[in-house]
Amino acid sequence: MGRFLYRLRFTKTGDARFYSHHDMMRLLERGLRREEFPISLSEGFSPRPRVTFLSALPLGVESVDEWVEIELTENREPGDFVTRLVGQLPAGMVVTEATRAEGRVAAVEAEYEAEIGGATVDTAALLARKEVPVERRTNDGKSRTVDIRPWILQVATADGKLRFSIRITDNGSARPEEVLRELGVTGARILRTKTVMAAKK
Repeated sequence: MGRFLYRLRFTKTGDARFYSHHDMMRLLERGLRREEFPISLSEGFSPRPRVTFLSALPLGVESVDEWVEIELTENREPGDFVTRLVGQLPAGMVVTEATRAEGRVAAVEAEYEAEIGGATVDTAALLARKEVPVERRTNDGKSRTVDIRPWILQVATADGKLRFSIRITDNGSARPEEVLRELGVTGARILRTKTVMAAKK
């Protein structure tokens, strides 16, 4: 049985921004099965479809540059994903590109923007800080302090928009809403504009 890897680019906008990671996985797997894509399954006691989202997008954040890797047991034309999944995915979740992949990649950086209108935001002060501690809740309900400064790469304003980029690592990443909160920005709609990827080590 062959194994053929594909990388799909898709959007998550409008009401789709409220879908959780579990929702996204379920919707995509259902769409692939309905269109009879032969999905490869993992080995072991409880086989799972080999479908991997390359970066976790926080709930409520929109994106025009999300990526997922899908492994099939048969060779298919990449364009089939774009055309055949149109009617299988909800509004706001649209596959815009698909390619055959020779190797797996990982997300290493994400770029965002948020509408701030005429608000004044001191981006220089944030970048000048050596530490940016934030409080996070753990799964057991406890609170812990995390320094997100090492993950903040760039922050700038232009044309009524705040644009910033965040490093994604195996040890974690800053959350876009945390960056905005440290800048005093609240209630802004956040859009991921780009996901930067690198070959998986």
